[in-house]
Amino acid sequence: MEGLSRREILGTAVSLTVLGVTAGVTGSLGGCGLIQEKEIPPKVTTGVVNVGPAKDFPAGGANTKFWELYGIVLTNDSGTVLAVRPRCTHKGCLATWQADHQRFGCPCHGSQFDMLGKVLKGPAVRNLPSVVAEKQPDGTLAVDLTKLYAAESALGFKPKG
Repeated sequence: MEGLSRREILGTAVSLTVLGVTAGVTGSLGGCGLIQEKEIPPKVTTGVVNVGPAKDFPAGGANTKFWELYGIVLTNDSGTVLAVRPRCTHKGCLATWQADHQRFGCPCHGSQFDMLGKVLKGPAVRNLPSVVAEKQPDGTLAVDLTKLYAAESALGFKPKG
């Protein structure tokens, strides 16, 4: 260490320590289920909620407007509307709706799910939790969030919020 002052040696040691700690924290927190970018905890996770007229959920589409309030995406593959909870069953990351491919995709490890929540590609092996939206006498649809979140909890995830 000839030629280096005590101050230079100490400065280098501190810099390397800060760099190592930063890399360690980023690596350990950046994994699936630890940092949820873009995820907003649902405000309501229990009870039966009315999501509107059945005509607002045509076959072949998905509606994400209830994500912030209930933590669900409403999908309709071929006439049956489902409330899907898009938390990846691999490690708990938020699987986002990919309209161009008509599927949910997990950005953490690449799992893919069809619009019914069925696994298309792993590493996830379990389907996304979902419940059928029940048609009401007035033509609207209702979703039982209590059943949906109970199904999610059975997979090992607890609702946030």
